Amino acid sequence: MGKYINPFNLILSFIITFLLIGFLYLYNVSINVLAISDDDQNAIDNAPNGLNVNKHFTIQTPQALGDNNPFDKNYASTQKDGTVLSLASGKGSYGAAWSNVDGGNYININKDQTISAWLYFGSDNSDQGLNSQGMALVLQNDSRGAKAIGAGYQGLGVYGYDKATTDFYATEYNPQNFGTDYIAKTAVQNSMVLEFDTQKNDVTSDKDETTIQVKFNPGNLLYKGTYFYTLNGYDTTDTSGSLPIPANYPVNSRFGAGGNFGHIALTYPGLATSYALTPLGSNNLNNSAWKGFQKADTLIHSSAKGAQLLDATAPDGSNIYWHHITFTWKHAQDGQPAQIQYAFNDKYLNGTTNNNTSGGYPLVTDKINVDPSIFGTIKDNKLRWGFTGANGTSSDVHSKLAVLESIPAFLNANVSSTLTDNTSGKVITDKTTDNTVAHGDDLTLNYRLLYDSEDSRTNWDNIAAEIKLPENIDYTADDSGNIATINYKNDTTGDNMTDKELKFVLGQALGKYDSAIYTSANISINGKADNTTDHDITVPASPATFSDNSQISSTSTPKFTVTYLKDWLLSMKKPDPIDIIYHEDSEELNLPTQLSYDKNHNFKNDDPIRYDVTIGNKKYTTSTQANSETTVANGIIPLKSIVGVDFWNIFKENTTQKVQVTAIDKDGITSNTVTYTINVLKGQILEVQASLTLDFQDVNYLATAKYLKRKGKYSLSIISQRNPWKLSVSASELKKNSVPFNGILVYKKADGTIYNLSSDDVPVAENDIPNDELTTTIVSNEWTKDTGPLLHPNGISTPGTYSGSLTWTVKNSV
Repeated sequence: MGKYINPFNLILSFIITFLLIGFLYLYNVSINVLAISDDDQNAIDNAPNGLNVNKHFTIQTPQALGDNNPFDKNYASTQKDGTVLSLASGKGSYGAAWSNVDGGNYININKDQTISAWLYFGSDNSDQGLNSQGMALVLQNDSRGAKAIGAGYQGLGVYGYDKATTDFYATEYNPQNFGTDYIAKTAVQNSMVLEFDTQKNDVTSDKDETTIQVKFNPGNLLYKGTYFYTLNGYDTTDTSGSLPIPANYPVNSRFGAGGNFGHIALTYPGLATSYALTPLGSNNLNNSAWKGFQKADTLIHSSAKGAQLLDATAPDGSNIYWHHITFTWKHAQDGQPAQIQYAFNDKYLNGTTNNNTSGGYPLVTDKINVDPSIFGTIKDNKLRWGFTGANGTSSDVHSKLAVLESIPAFLNANVSSTLTDNTSGKVITDKTTDNTVAHGDDLTLNYRLLYDSEDSRTNWDNIAAEIKLPENIDYTADDSGNIATINYKNDTTGDNMTDKELKFVLGQALGKYDSAIYTSANISINGKADNTTDHDITVPASPATFSDNSQISSTSTPKFTVTYLKDWLLSMKKPDPIDIIYHEDSEELNLPTQLSYDKNHNFKNDDPIRYDVTIGNKKYTTSTQANSETTVANGIIPLKSIVGVDFWNIFKENTTQKVQVTAIDKDGITSNTVTYTINVLKGQILEVQASLTLDFQDVNYLATAKYLKRKGKYSLSIISQRNPWKLSVSASELKKNSVPFNGILVYKKADGTIYNLSSDDVPVAENDIPNDELTTTIVSNEWTKDTGPLLHPNGISTPGTYSGSLTWTVKNSV
């Protein structure tokens, strides 16, 4: 007997299932490829000249790897007649464009190869999401060829998909991370990437963008559904240091990367060891938007550097949409490893060179050793290369655009420029520190085009030259009306100039194929430096481009300064003689100067003035400032300070010295030479002259005199010049051998005051008024027979001759 089924219940079950399935489909994620924004359109309208992408690259429907991999589309396209490559436009879009290897566009792994391009990431400087996610320059040997692609969003179209799932049955549950093998399998295989990442995907920080749902497999009443997510953690830094870096990765490798508005780094997308699980931040663990996930995958970044990956302002104030990248593959040779080299923001859109490593458009450069084995077995040494890119989830996210300048496998050529000052013999480049030329100097601009015979496979033909000539040079055509001369070793031609801009096609091809016989060309343009103002003029770099269908090369003249016309004279007033006193401590010998200009040319307060000083065969230099706003400037030369410790050895007592001085102003104008006459007068003199012996009257045993007078003539004089002085005297004890005299030496003044010379340093005389003349004061002439030094006996002394010493001391009284 069969089971009875109520038809109403069956219908109701189907209705419920249908409604449930319909409800679940509301969670499916769609990708909107939108019309480009005004900023993006401005970037395209102002894009630099580029090669035709469609001619040299292929954009194909990709072959996604891995089960349940939702990234199986390619949203790349071209704009502006095929010269602008759009890799992503609209939220969630991603794309890839690969070189056409069969058409000759590849990188030869055994040769040095250079790629140059312009990149546009977006214009917003307040929200990373509006510029997210970024682009990648990729070298690959994926078996899928031009059908290779990686994940979108943080995958940038090249990295693997960090598949993370939750089950659904009335609610989400059972969050699961899949292994690194799965991630690596879904990446572009056998690849190396230079990434330009505009968003920091770090799961340890609080952020607006959490999990992103990328796919949904619906269930029904009997079967659970599955949500598929990407967890946005590839830039998460391993702060614990517990995640190992394999030995085949470059130095300076780490899990995660820094940078708020962008970073550049090298990565290996197809290796499972490039990825690792790392814990979410504590705040994110408690955020329901993370669906209960505890960990997310991070990625090894090598030599990560912060970079300006959004719009900036050029030195002339214009808006910069595009960022230039020069990328070079250096093949392994001479025992050295293979290496990539890059320069980001190395030139401005007008073609001029950028050497500034700071500011709003900073130059970023690096050299990174790489392991070529990551490419696997390379057929015919040919690597496919290209660009990938991806956008984030914002509905206003900017497009990711690229413009190609060079195809390395076709043609490798280098252009450079210099400025030669034929008058001074100086060659000016971007790296020279002295970049000044003078008004009227004969100048030559040189543009050198050099074809690389070894690494090029086609000629550089029909080279269109567009040269914008620098200002402040008077360009004069030769007798034939030519302004430019082009030398191909043995050929000469030229062209006319119009409005200081040259546009012409070189008459000869550079290369080695067909009838081409030249490998270099040098374009020379002559003129005279021109500056008739009253100030120096800094002439900015001027660009020049040389291009054909396979190569666009640019250079720029170095920035230089034309000093202004200096047609006035600098005069120095003849000085008066100067007297100085020999060895006078307070003598500074400051030479007064008076400088003047003719033709009503004025000094400025901070104008530097240099003095060249010559004394005999010795030369000295000192500098000061004009401190004047008129045609006359007064100053001093601190000669004693300049000469230093040798001063009094040069300026000897009672001599006349000649000092020659020349002034040089900031413009190099030299004055007449003036001579200072320095009279060195005799210095200060202060000395005592006294008789060597002082004898007193003989005394017999019964003598009763209170003071014994001096016997014979005793002379005491003070010799002085420019010195006030004070004289004092003291005496030692009188002795006969070791027997002391019973008495003392005294000094008796005219007022009757008596001093014991053995106990006092007695003031004798003084002169408070210095005399410029040499003066002798005879102090002993003031003594009488009863004043001055006397001998006072105190009683009976043993007969004999007693002696001692008398000390006269004269001191400067100041």
